[in-house]
Amino acid sequence: MVLQRETQVPVWGWGVPGRTVSVLTSWNGRTETTRVASDGTWRVDMTTTEAGGPYVVTVWSGNDRIQFQDVLLGEVWVCAGQSNMEMPIAGFGFQQVDGARDAVMKAATYAGKVRVFDIRTPKCTSPIDDVDATWTVASAGVCAHTSAVAWFFATGLADNLDIPVGVIVNPWGGSRIEPWMTKGAIDRAGITAKERAAIDAIEEKADRWPETPELIWNGRMAPIAGYGARGFLWYQGCSNIGQECYDKLQAAMVQLWRYTWGRGDMPFIFTLLAPYEHGDADGRWRPHFVEVQMRSLKTIPNSFAVCTETLGNKVTVHPSQKKEVADMMVLRALQSVYGQNLNFDIELPEIQSVEYLEDGRVKVRLTHVWSNLQSISARDIVGFELAGGDRQFHLAKAEVDWDGQTIFVQCPEVPSPVAVRYGFRNWMGANMQTSMGIPVPPFRSDDWEL
Repeated sequence: MVLQRETQVPVWGWGVPGRTVSVLTSWNGRTETTRVASDGTWRVDMTTTEAGGPYVVTVWSGNDRIQFQDVLLGEVWVCAGQSNMEMPIAGFGFQQVDGARDAVMKAATYAGKVRVFDIRTPKCTSPIDDVDATWTVASAGVCAHTSAVAWFFATGLADNLDIPVGVIVNPWGGSRIEPWMTKGAIDRAGITAKERAAIDAIEEKADRWPETPELIWNGRMAPIAGYGARGFLWYQGCSNIGQECYDKLQAAMVQLWRYTWGRGDMPFIFTLLAPYEHGDADGRWRPHFVEVQMRSLKTIPNSFAVCTETLGNKVTVHPSQKKEVADMMVLRALQSVYGQNLNFDIELPEIQSVEYLEDGRVKVRLTHVWSNLQSISARDIVGFELAGGDRQFHLAKAEVDWDGQTIFVQCPEVPSPVAVRYGFRNWMGANMQTSMGIPVPPFRSDDWEL
């Protein structure tokens, strides 16, 4: 296993009420002792040192003795969400992960650094105490069936920090956000009565993924809550698309997790929905949902979003570029969690100013580009639209100025534009990013009803 370095980590279990339980850790030779409570539970907090290992943790009570070998101290992250977090290195049927073969071939080289704890507990209508999962050592077989985002994040972080990394892999394909929360957390989310009624009206189907409150929380989060970890990775949203209060639910979920873990404002890194046709490539509900997701950045302290606007696929909701997603999560963690100076801007670009010129062009300036804005295909930018007074949008031609941070947009069908949008369809092949590969999220200058 991997235990979080340089902190207090809980070690807990079950035993005979009243008996003494002792825990010895070999990294510092210390023993902590407690008594089993009347309900049969016990817990001690152990002090961990700097990253390293392998170490041994020994637990004993009376004649019972358990010894855990090959324990590493390092960084631990909890990886949750739905199918895009669940998608393994080996891919889904007819849907591949880029770089999968290379990852599997190199997996064994991480045997001394990467550990995976893969949770598969089914739906639970009430909280349980334990999960059926085991820590595994990095290998070709483990890699192939591990979440691609979690794997690439773990190996990328281990490479950069040069210390062990453990990932608690805990996604459930198709799941809504509500099953990851308690009903009380939803009550405290600040949503309207109508929004709450819509949640209460969802009918759970036995043969489908979880959709109603608590079903994942009870069996997959509550049992591990408190395990020493640095932060959370979250890749979810497709099943809640169109829900206007999603940002409030996400904020309430994070508050619940942090409170239960008892480790302060643990970093929360989440992924914005990637482009996909969602039944109608020209629909607007996907980019609007991204707007809703981004709103939560203002209400969740120590939270960060990674953008996938250039990584989507029109015909599958599961983009193959999972390593790119994980790489952006690693960059965010290195800068904002581990305090490394990357010497380039990884913040998501947003509209800074929009100016409508007399010649019909629109001058757009973005934040966080610092003279390095570009499209994937040189200066051939895809994804802009303009609208005039009739509020009808038409595809437009865009070009980045030589300063690398100003965009000029124009469209013959819209001689007098009053609004500009970028990436504001479910799928349109939008391709603008910074020179370090940070995609520009969807944006718009208007506030018209969609």
